[in-house]
Amino acid sequence: MKFKKLIPGVIVVTLLSGCAHQQPTVVKSTNGSSLEVATLFTPPDMNNNRYADPKLREVTPAVSGVGMGLSVMTAVLGGGISSNAFDKSNYKGNAIDAMPEPTASYLTPKAGTVIRQWLDKQGNSYAYTQPLFIGAAQWSLVYSDMSADNSNYDLTYRVLFYKRPEGGNIFSAYIISECAPAVKTAALSDWRANQYQKVSEETRKMMDSCVLELENQLPRLLKR
Repeated sequence: MKFKKLIPGVIVVTLLSGCAHQQPTVVKSTNGSSLEVATLFTPPDMNNNRYADPKLREVTPAVSGVGMGLSVMTAVLGGGISSNAFDKSNYKGNAIDAMPEPTASYLTPKAGTVIRQWLDKQGNSYAYTQPLFIGAAQWSLVYSDMSADNSNYDLTYRVLFYKRPEGGNIFSAYIISECAPAVKTAALSDWRANQYQKVSEETRKMMDSCVLELENQLPRLLKR
């Protein structure tokens, strides 16, 4: 897991509208502290020029052509070809309709509990003026080895937690923490079995570890 420090907020402010996939909620503590929390799809400017995955993205060697590679990058919108445009993890692949991105439904409620507990201890009745964003960034199942006849597949999950400093404005840099647990590898048949049961189970484990990462980063994210 890793975290980033600061990115200029002005770069992404115009991209935040329309990206959220659930309404913001206000987390309140027993001492009167409060913090607005919004879950959204991380904008490309904050996501290595990638569009976030709204559903599980499955990439097989059969769909690893150049067109597929570029179609998940902002390069196709006229920004030029990025150095990582041909990385297989950037290929469009196939969206699995039955597997919607789970951050809002699973991670966010757990994050709310951790935030509330932190506010109970550290909030001192303070009402935060800047929201905390939980940004789903990547959820993909990508072949490990194109040369193999029956390649294993790597499950990747990434999420960003970010917030402007208290007293800041739309031009203030975000404080950012990125959680990227180690990928999990298995045969594609194992991932697909029982309506992608193994994907769901392993992703929940990854999200649980990211909730712990968020807990560790709250003093930095919520510094006043």
